Amino acid sequence: MSPADEDPPCLPEQPLSERVIDRLFRSEAPRLARFIRRSVHNHDEVHDLVQETFANFAATAATATLRKPEAYLRTIARNLLWGRWKKSIRRHVIFVPVEEALGVSVEADQSWMMEATDLKRRYEQALSELPSRTREVFRLHRQEELPYQAIADQLGMTVRGVKYHMRKALLYLDHRINSDG
Repeated sequence: MSPADEDPPCLPEQPLSERVIDRLFRSEAPRLARFIRRSVHNHDEVHDLVQETFANFAATAATATLRKPEAYLRTIARNLLWGRWKKSIRRHVIFVPVEEALGVSVEADQSWMMEATDLKRRYEQALSELPSRTREVFRLHRQEELPYQAIADQLGMTVRGVKYHMRKALLYLDHRINSDG
C-alpha cells in the first residue's frame, strides 16, 4: 500500500487554532449553506445560520478536542435548525389563562336537542302534507336512494315527471321547514 492510498490523517486531538478554524470555514461553509438551504429558503437567513454555526463551533473548539470537526459543524447546524423550527411552532400557540377560559359560554346540549326535535317534527309534518305521488317519488329517491329512471319505471311515469315531483317536493319542504311557523 503506497502513501497516496492511505486515508488523510485526522486533525490532531487538541484544541483547534484560529488558522485551522479559518481553513475549515472556507471549506465547510458552502457545504453547510447547502445543507441549511434545504430547510431555510431565505438567502440571508442561510448565511446567518452558517455564521452562527461557526460562532458556536469556535466557542467550543477553543476548549474541546474534536476528532471530526466537519461532523460537529453539521450537528450544530442541525440543532440550530431544530431550535428555529421549535421557536416558530411556539409562536403559533395561544395560551389562555384558566380564569378567562371559565368565562367562555358553551351552548347547552339540551337546547340543541330541542331544536333538532322541532326541525324533525316540522319535516315530518311538511312531508305528510305533500300529495301522495310527490311524497312517494321523494321517499323512493331520498330514502330508498333509487335513481330517477328506476323510480320512473316503478311508478309508470317518465324521468321528466320524476324530476317535476322531486322539484315540487324540495321547494315545498324548504319553504315549510325554513319558515318561521
